[in-house]
Amino acid sequence: MQERIIEILVYLLSELNRDRAYKNKVSLTNTLTMKGYTETEINLAFAWIFNHLRHPVTDKGDQEHSFSDDIDHFADADQLIISPEAYGYLLHLLDLGIMKDNDVEMFVERALAFGKDAINVDDLKSIVATIIFGMENRSSFNGYSLSQAPDLPIQ
Repeated sequence: MQERIIEILVYLLSELNRDRAYKNKVSLTNTLTMKGYTETEINLAFAWIFNHLRHPVTDKGDQEHSFSDDIDHFADADQLIISPEAYGYLLHLLDLGIMKDNDVEMFVERALAFGKDAINVDDLKSIVATIIFGMENRSSFNGYSLSQAPDLPIQ
């Protein structure tokens, strides 16, 4: 389910970035429901966005440090293989603010530990979910059980 929440976040943030005055959450929710996402998944995505906007994570460290620096370091060692599609998706997640530059090192570490020769988009979503939701065990979402997600009022 975590990977599906990543997909919802990408959709919602893309729509909100395209139309900053977009206030019809019901329409967004209906569109996502028609795409096959559950109310629980949609509510968790909205909860993450609201929490993230209320308490934005700021990048730490050197402002000159960037995602490409991390990827170049590991690519030189021939240890990390990310498909072009997954690399593009990761750049999109960074652009939307779902991931921060300081999350990249953790992504690279987890990608290396993933045990695959090539990281595809689905693998990337799984890894990113564990990072942005702070999930060491894949059954929690910032303290919420994924099977008992909070109901959020949709306006």
